[in-house]
Amino acid sequence: MNKTNIWGVILIIASAFVGSAAGTMYAGVMPIHAVELGAPSWLVTSLPMGLPSIIGVIVLIPIAILADRTGRRKEIILVVMVLTAIANVGLALSNSWASLGLWRLISGLPFAFMSIYALLVAFMFPPEKRGVAMSIGLGGPMLGMGVFQSISGYLMGVLGGYSGLYYLAAGLAVLAILLLLPVKVPVVKSATGISGKDIIGVIKNKNIIYTGITLMIYLIGWQAMYGSFSYVLVDKLNTPVALQTVFFAVASVMLGLGTFIWGPFIDKFGTRKTLFFALLLSAVATFAMLPVLDKMWGYVLLFWLATVGGVCGSPDTSTVATKSVKPELATIAINTMFIFVFLPGIIGGFIAGPMIAGLGLFGFILIMAIVELVGALMTLRVPQV
Repeated sequence: MNKTNIWGVILIIASAFVGSAAGTMYAGVMPIHAVELGAPSWLVTSLPMGLPSIIGVIVLIPIAILADRTGRRKEIILVVMVLTAIANVGLALSNSWASLGLWRLISGLPFAFMSIYALLVAFMFPPEKRGVAMSIGLGGPMLGMGVFQSISGYLMGVLGGYSGLYYLAAGLAVLAILLLLPVKVPVVKSATGISGKDIIGVIKNKNIIYTGITLMIYLIGWQAMYGSFSYVLVDKLNTPVALQTVFFAVASVMLGLGTFIWGPFIDKFGTRKTLFFALLLSAVATFAMLPVLDKMWGYVLLFWLATVGGVCGSPDTSTVATKSVKPELATIAINTMFIFVFLPGIIGGFIAGPMIAGLGLFGFILIMAIVELVGALMTLRVPQV
């Protein structure tokens, strides 16, 4: 890369860093806010990931088609950040759990559009470095989530509670816009246009479909635990809220750092071997939680380990998706893959609360560990690209 590209990558990552925080920095405290507003259990555990995943699933493919036909990926991100700023102001003004849930549907858009941020970075790297490019492009926003979540409890105290935190998130969305505006990004699109046949070909691509289903099955288990993490720590293990937000934030920081770490392994060992090892590590860590469910530190440390393994799925499957199609169809490919990421966010988020209430924490973790293991074993047939 030349110097211009290097600075472009830095600005893109910086924008992604604060932009993702704009839609996720309050994920660790929002369930507690919902409980204070009298929200039902399904909403409490779906707020971190489930609700924002719904709108992600709806818009991913239409937006991907628009991006690949026009090459206007940067402009799409700018619009997303404007909507995120508005939604965060809406959260700040919410005084009921219903309005909290409604605005959360929109405020999670930055997470849904991390894939486009990643593509902006990937187009500045040679194809043989796709794993590293995806790790950088996805790791930046993931790290932003964790860094801001780690201080969310402190910021609530400084800013006067939940509303102050939501207003700060709105400001971060504006900052993301300002950082991205001066960047000249490659406009990658088909010179002859993209037909319906091209789009259907990507959506039906066997590499993408099988890899996506595999990741989805694994993620139902992990996403259910992620969505219920704050709830379990505070209500089941009696963890102080301030400490819980730190634990949640460390998990999110590990999502970012883990994404960076797995990139070189993907490029060296291929997608199949790397994904199998990583998801198996995550499943084993989840099974290991079962004897220590009454111990806060045991639960937290093993969840962190499961997270480090599980986060490999994002850059690994994105590498599979983008290498399975022509470059000008990359947005449709990666967003098709991300649908399989968001579906388990919805499923896991909504089932976690009722399952914990009905089966207890042990039964819930056991089922989620089995689901993760099934997904890990299915990776043995993931394409080696």
